[in-house]
Amino acid sequence: MPSDWHIGTIDDLAKEVVCGKTPSTKNAEYYGSDVPFITIPDMHAKIYAVTTERYLSSLGANSQAKKTLPKNSVCVSCIGTAGLVTLVAKESQTNQQINSIIPKEGFSPYFIYLLMQTLSDTINKLGQSGSTIVNLNKSQFGKIQVIIPSLSAMTNFDKIISPIFEKILQNQRENINLESLRDTLLPKLMSGELDVSDINL
Repeated sequence: MPSDWHIGTIDDLAKEVVCGKTPSTKNAEYYGSDVPFITIPDMHAKIYAVTTERYLSSLGANSQAKKTLPKNSVCVSCIGTAGLVTLVAKESQTNQQINSIIPKEGFSPYFIYLLMQTLSDTINKLGQSGSTIVNLNKSQFGKIQVIIPSLSAMTNFDKIISPIFEKILQNQRENINLESLRDTLLPKLMSGELDVSDINL
């Protein structure tokens, strides 16, 4: 380890660690289409959580404004299916099964994302306390030991990696648009509603 790197904790990487919360489901006005609400199913095999199964209304998000995560916060599942890691694509909130790292100023979110991926098995094991359900609370999560590079190393890393992750995000969004277009056009093609017989290929 370089002499200007050091051993710290996840808390040392974070401006804040946010444990998510679910707004009251009894209030239908808290749910809508304004703010992505990230839950564990939204995290599987996804680098960015671009779309979510559920969304909050502005009213619902504002009811727990301190739970709002900025873009490139790092979400880590810590209850149930623990150790999943994803990045926030736009301002979002999560449920209580997820602890999220808002990186400190100058700390690379991409380094933190990749670091959390390497800790996936550790996070899962730390949450096992003899019960069948893994549960790693915010305090335990924040105390996990990690290697913290120098700010200069993270800055240089970020300059190299940032365009790659931005391209990944762009590709994910484009894939969603293409899937939507396919789902719209395919039934019309199958039913003959769209006539493509005159198209020369």
